[in-house]
Order: sequence, then structure tokens, then C-alpha cells
Amino acid sequence: MMNNDLPLLNAVRCSMGDPKAQVLSWNRRALAEGFADAMAGGEGLILHSGTLATNGVERAYQLVEKVCRVMPPGREPGSWLYWKREAQAYASGLLDGPFSGIRAPDCYGVTYTREPSARVFVEAVTDEQPEWSADTHVHAARALGSFSASVAGTPDTERHNWMAVGRAHSWTEIAADILNDPVTLKDDVVLRRWLAGPNLARTRDLWNNIDLLQAALSDLPKCFCHHDAFNRNLLFCETDEGESEIVAIDWAFAGYGVVGEDLAAAVGASLMFLDTKSECASDLTERMFSSYLCGLRDENWADVSADVRLGFCATIAMMFALGAIGPWLPLLRDPELEPVVKGITGADPDQFIENLSKIQEHFLDLGEEAVALTGG
Repeated sequence: MMNNDLPLLNAVRCSMGDPKAQVLSWNRRALAEGFADAMAGGEGLILHSGTLATNGVERAYQLVEKVCRVMPPGREPGSWLYWKREAQAYASGLLDGPFSGIRAPDCYGVTYTREPSARVFVEAVTDEQPEWSADTHVHAARALGSFSASVAGTPDTERHNWMAVGRAHSWTEIAADILNDPVTLKDDVVLRRWLAGPNLARTRDLWNNIDLLQAALSDLPKCFCHHDAFNRNLLFCETDEGESEIVAIDWAFAGYGVVGEDLAAAVGASLMFLDTKSECASDLTERMFSSYLCGLRDENWADVSADVRLGFCATIAMMFALGAIGPWLPLLRDPELEPVVKGITGADPDQFIENLSKIQEHFLDLGEEAVALTGG
């Protein structure tokens, strides 16, 4: 019964603005898995709904509970999979904004269990546009540009030590041993398909310029980043006043980065997870980049667009052309992890690898552009 689950009861009461509301009925339903839940197992997202009595009136309620569990590589704040990050982000108040372009769901409470795990209770948001067209991606890119401009400046990492450095850096560190091993790159059964044809030599060449890319990013304008703001985590909905807004969920990778970095995740992840067709990659990328610039200018962004282009190209290359090999290769090598791959991507490993091979060329094109922009 909910009355025996005090954190949940308090969250429901908070969501209704009545600390004394009495729950009359309660239902729970597991929602779709995300990356962390597929890796850790169990119900990571739960929709709670029902009715309660508040001020003598019976009303319906619903909220989402996210359970954040420890995974072996995610015990420390420096890990990209740090298990407490989303809970601490909400508890810090930073996600209350104000942001432009997107917002986080309202949070109704954060609590920890003995497992250890964290329970985060947030607003249930109805996604009114679950199927995205190219125009939807372009619209979202403009919103991300507005968001980046509204959170520009060096993030307060001393105050918020849960912040992630971002997958561009984290994943390239994880992938370094593989990328430094020419035998593995050439002979691994998965990489032979992933880096087929000229993409193997191009990937090696790009990796040889990793120091240039990392140095370039260190000099670019900094901002707070969602780091995973692609179509599966961006929900289109309407306010009570009938205005359109975008609510960004899953802040588990949130932290500091550079302008252009959130767009890189938006473009790269939608391609990687087959939500955008590979043959549309170049055209949609340029449309989304132009729209992102418009979003920056909507918020009176003053810096030069060349910095944004370098930030975008360098991070998408580091994250997807190079870094993705680190966390994904172990998953794709092991037949026993096929259910995990399907849980994360919605595709079987063969289909996923085939798509990786198709989009690698596009990511390499952007990486080589980034190297050229550095003057390398």
C-alpha cells in the first residue's frame, strides 16, 4: 500500500500541493527501459497513478518514479555512469532553471535506499509528438540552441561536483586502449564490420589527432549540458495555457561541456539508435546545425559561429566516430548481452552494427572537418 511507502506518499502529496491529501487508489506500471536500466536490470521507470482526496475533492494524480541503481563503473562522481548524478542534479535545484528552449520535469522528491539506489519522483509528462519528422528534429535543435545560450558560462563544478564531463571525453578515455591497438582494430570480428573499407584508416587518422580535438574543446565557450538530449529524451507537450514546450527527461549524464555539444548528442544518438535514417544524415545534420545557431541567436548569443561549429564537429567525432567503440564493443561482442543491446536500442546486434558501419563515414567527415578547423 502507498501509505506504507512514505517517500512515494509525500511525492504524490507534493505533486498536488497538499501535504495532507489522502490517497484513495493507487496503480503502478513499468515504463520503457533506458540505457542504465537495461544495464542494471529491474524496473527503472515506474508510472504511479490513481485518485486522492484533497480539500474535500476527489482528484486524479500521476507521477513518474525513476530508480537510479549502482553499476560497477558508476560508483564515483567522475564516471559518466555515476549513479547518484540525476538524483543530485534534481536535489541541487539547478534543474529548476530558468532555462530557455527546454525545461526539466518538476521534481517532487528524492530519497535513497539501502540497496544502494536513489528514487527520484518527477512530473509525468505526456509526449504529444512521439513520432519525429525531419522538421521535428530541426525544431528541437533550435530549442537546444536556446538552452545552450541560456546556460552559457563556466558551470559551478565545485558546488555541483556530480556534473559529468560529457561522453566526448569519457568515451574516448574508455576507447583509448582499443584505438591504440592496431591488431584489435583490424581483426576484431565486430570492428571489421563497423570500420569496413576506408573507414578503418580514417578512424586511425582521426584518433591520431585526438590531442588537437581535446585541446580545441578546452578553449571553446563553456555551458551546462544535458549530454543526452535526443528525440527519446525530448518530449513535446502543451502548457496549461496551451503553449508548446519541450520537456527534457533523463538528466543522468548532465554536466559541463561546450556550446555545440548538446547538438552533437542530439544528431549522433538519433542516428546511432536508428531513429534517423543513415541516408538522411548529412542533410539533416546541416539543417539541425543551422537551426541550433538560430536558437543561440534567439537568446542574443554573442560569440562567433565558427566556435559553435568546431564544438559540434569535434564532440560528435569524439563521441561517436571514436568514443562509442569503448562502451559499445563489449556489448556487441558478447552474445549473452543481446537482450541488453535490444533493450537499449530496440534493434538486434546485427542490425545495430550494420547501421554503425553506415553512419561511421558521416561521423568521420565531421571529425575531419573539426581537425581542419583547428588548423591541424
